[in-house]
Amino acid sequence: MLAATLEAAEAAITVSDHLTRLSGRMAPHFPLEPGTLAAWDDDPRERLHALLRLFEQLYDLTWRRLMRGLLLLSGEDPASLSANNLFRRVEALSGSFDADRWMALGITRNRLVHEYPFNAALQARNGNDAWRDLPDLLANVRSVVDTLRAEGFVA
Repeated sequence: MLAATLEAAEAAITVSDHLTRLSGRMAPHFPLEPGTLAAWDDDPRERLHALLRLFEQLYDLTWRRLMRGLLLLSGEDPASLSANNLFRRVEALSGSFDADRWMALGITRNRLVHEYPFNAALQARNGNDAWRDLPDLLANVRSVVDTLRAEGFVA
């Protein structure tokens, strides 16, 4: 379990760093407007797609592997917890993780995963929602990684 959690922590750090760099390149495009989005060429469109997919990937990696690893390494059984209770346990272990905010981030993540908008207005809404939530996603991921470090589970 320790090796898998370490691997997940390294992946989360890598994805977080990439998202941070990508968000810097995308900042001039936000907030997205449907008319502007429809006129984009491939480069900003591909960057937006990457930003949205990395948002999903980082959310999933964090709650499916990092949080579960943290709880297992702390002597708890995450399999017996609902997702909400798992988030609350992580919040109790971490000084700055926000379970309520994490659940709200999950709503954005779910919309990104399950909606396939083909019109510019829905694409802009999804992009703007992810953009709005990105700082909180990154902060909560850092909180989980920092907790793993503080407990001596990862370097």
